[in-house]
Parts: sequence; C-alpha cells; structure tokens
Amino acid sequence: MKFDNKAIAEAAYYIWQNNGCPANTQAQDWAAAISQLSAMSAVKSASKRLATKKSSLNKSTLIKAAALKSASSKTVSLRMANNSKNTSSTKKTSRKSK
Repeated sequence: MKFDNKAIAEAAYYIWQNNGCPANTQAQDWAAAISQLSAMSAVKSASKRLATKKSSLNKSTLIKAAALKSASSKTVSLRMANNSKNTSSTKKTSRKSK
C-alpha cells in the first residue's frame, strides 16, 4: 500500500522522538514508519470486514428468528384450533352418553 510522504514523515518523526532523538536514524525511522502505517491500515481493513460480517450475520439471524417466530405462532394457532375441535367433540360425546 502506498502512503503519502507527509504521513510517513510525521510517523517517522514520532518514532524518532520516542526513541530519544538518536542521530543518523532517518532511514530506519522512515522504514519503521512505513511498517507502522501498513500495520495500522491492515487493522482498519480487518475491522471493517468484521463489522460488515457482523452486521450481515445479525441481519440473517434476525430474519431466521422472525421466520421461526412466525412458524411457531402458526403451529400454536393450529394446535389451539385442533384442541378446540377435540374439546367440542368430547363434549358432544359426553352429552350423548348421559
């Protein structure tokens, strides 16, 4: 990945300062800055991918949950309907036997 010289120079400057401002380390500081910026870029990219996967996972999970809820409510409705039919037929049978 390419970075602009201003970003590399700024990172190299902070690296140089954090190392105690040693003499003649420009090339090493520049290389370390590029390495550091590359690592930061990779982390940002990975974070974006994870966030996208997480949000799509949440959407698919919500869709599945809604489908399951809908299916279970239909099942409950069918069971209630079947129970009421069974109960009414039982009442008719018990009335006939009396």
